[in-house]
Amino acid sequence: MILGFIPRGRHLLAYDVVTTGIAIAIAFAMRFDVNNIAATMAPYLPAALLPLLTYPPTYVAFGLYRREWRYASVREMFGIAAAVAVGTGITIAVFLVLAVLNVPGTDGFPRSVFFIQALLNLAFLGGGRFLLRASLDRTFGDRHDEPAVPTLIYGAGEAGATVARLAARDRAARMRIVGFLDDEPRKRDSRMLGQRVFGGLDQLDAAASRTGAELLVIAMPSAAGEPVRRALEGGHRLGLEVRTVPPLRELVSGQVQLSKIRPVSLEDLLRRESIRIDPEVGASYLNGASVLVTGGGGTIGSELARQILALGPRTLTIVDHHEWALWAIDRELNELAASVSVQVQSMLGDVRSANAIDTLIRQIKPDVVFHAAALKHVPIVERFPSEGVLTNVVGTRNVVRSCAAGGVGRFVLISTDKAVEPTSVMGATKRLAEHLTVATAGRINRPFTAVRFGNVLGSSGSVIPIFEGQLERGHPITITHPDVTRYFMTISEAVSLILEAGATKAAGDVSVLDMGEPIGIVELARDLITLRGEDPDAVEFVFTGLRPGERLHETLFYGTERAEPTEHPGILRAASVEPAIDERELGELVDRLEAAALDRDDQAVRSILRQHRYLSATSAVGDASEAMA
Repeated sequence: MILGFIPRGRHLLAYDVVTTGIAIAIAFAMRFDVNNIAATMAPYLPAALLPLLTYPPTYVAFGLYRREWRYASVREMFGIAAAVAVGTGITIAVFLVLAVLNVPGTDGFPRSVFFIQALLNLAFLGGGRFLLRASLDRTFGDRHDEPAVPTLIYGAGEAGATVARLAARDRAARMRIVGFLDDEPRKRDSRMLGQRVFGGLDQLDAAASRTGAELLVIAMPSAAGEPVRRALEGGHRLGLEVRTVPPLRELVSGQVQLSKIRPVSLEDLLRRESIRIDPEVGASYLNGASVLVTGGGGTIGSELARQILALGPRTLTIVDHHEWALWAIDRELNELAASVSVQVQSMLGDVRSANAIDTLIRQIKPDVVFHAAALKHVPIVERFPSEGVLTNVVGTRNVVRSCAAGGVGRFVLISTDKAVEPTSVMGATKRLAEHLTVATAGRINRPFTAVRFGNVLGSSGSVIPIFEGQLERGHPITITHPDVTRYFMTISEAVSLILEAGATKAAGDVSVLDMGEPIGIVELARDLITLRGEDPDAVEFVFTGLRPGERLHETLFYGTERAEPTEHPGILRAASVEPAIDERELGELVDRLEAAALDRDDQAVRSILRQHRYLSATSAVGDASEAMA
């Protein structure tokens, strides 16, 4: 009957029964006369054989015959120890009952035999299974003809140890670990999993020379960008291939997997210290809700849709005027929605149309609206200011007005650092969008809020593809000024923080994401060149000069705003000390701008924005770093 429960473990069961018998004999030999075990055991034979009846069923109950021992770890050893301990307890309990009943063989039986035999059983069970694991690893590895690549791991912590263990088990990964590097002085010259920890990155040359390493794996998912950059530069200098374990936010399961190890990306070089993201905060107002995302086909809007979908809304509606972008995200979301039971729908529409937005809000009755639709490319909006006003100002007025009238409980405007002391038309229109949101919130007293942040990597119109194109064509890298800096954040991190900021219960808050330190555009370009395996010093840089109204450095707060902390360390609140916004006067201003924009009177649009101090006397013609807000 026992065998029926263990179809995959018959051989292990036979091994355990035999080794239990051997353990009994050895225990008697240690307790009595080693030269005549049979004669010594004979009087106690019924009791001595008791473990053969009690241990195997206990092992079955603990699942020792249903485990994949090829992947055994310390956790499995604890399971073995628990099974032996329980088996020993049952054996002694049964023995005491038999002793009370005066069963032959129990009188005078030395109880210490059971304890000696238990320790021996633990050794046989654990040793046998871990030898089996080693044997299976070697057998599996012999099936692969391609030689493993000698590999150094940078990071002798938990992630590094996991990579080493996985590489040892999965020979298909073709990694042969030859040593570790770690910047902690106490780990230098120690050993991990049988391999030497050579020291920090300053020992990379010596370690690579001594081991013949060809691959360097960075196994520090929570590390900032600086050590990643140093490892990449050092590896490329020595001709090593450099790969990395992704940052924690990309490890969906929280566990390191060999399949996730990838080449170093620009985002890795710009990593910051890991920011705590609590999905429960977003789920608190998105789970089971009806959610609308405008501009859902864009960079930020599409990532918002993906992350919102994972939080289990009742329905998710995306609206966009770009048919191809809408089709692409609709197809992706509907494939994902099948596994989470969320109704996803897409609507082709333009936020410039008040009637279309009113109809949409009445039809879907959203609980939460994320307004990401915007014209965001600074040079384009500078050339076509009327279009910028119609989308960013009139479009926001249409959406926020419909949301207020339609009973929407929560509204989040996606804003930009270019809305602070704006020197471009795009920045001015986004500042007006912030004011429309705050003014409406003040009137209806609902959590209608704005979230302000800087550039995101990998967005449409990003400077990175421009640099890549210049490098592909062999052209110089063009930058406006050698000292120009911009704030950067990855798309996924920005959206995660937007969802947390959207949980505020305050009406009219302007939240500002902590963008870390601004990054020099020259440094960004040099990093990109390094990632391509080229020498940054061999590439020509041409500085074209700052354009009218362009700033060397962006800022996240007005001079009249005070940065206040929130419950999340990655989110600040821009507390304004200015008088409350007059919604009537703001409405009149928007009406004037709309009239001028509909006439495509670009000069009048600029004049009105300057007259009301939404735009400085000289507006920018373009942006030196990112065309993305």
